[in-house]
Amino acid sequence: MSNRIEKANSLIKKNLADIIDNELSDPRLKNEMITVSKVEMSPDLKYARVYLSFYGTGDKKDAITAIQNASGYIKKSLKERLKFRVLPEFHFVEDHSLEYSDHINSLLKQIESKDE
Repeated sequence: MSNRIEKANSLIKKNLADIIDNELSDPRLKNEMITVSKVEMSPDLKYARVYLSFYGTGDKKDAITAIQNASGYIKKSLKERLKFRVLPEFHFVEDHSLEYSDHINSLLKQIESKDE
């Protein structure tokens, strides 16, 4: 991945996190703490997949739908902040890496306990 895309991913990630935390007021997001864990932009800079981690009691699919529905507002706010000529089309998905790492850790603990 080029340095240019990495910088753009980092800037978008930081600003997206701020917008989601501080500017979106959808009731579907009330019971969730949402973290933007990763942004992957396509090489042509037209599309970006945004990985979100959720901590809370709300429905994750509803939260993703709420964020996707607010993507027009998010793009407008990002355009004002970043001054990019063109912003990518965002696709928001749930990040399962935390759950996966917890699963791997539990498997390792099981192996460790069997060895003792």
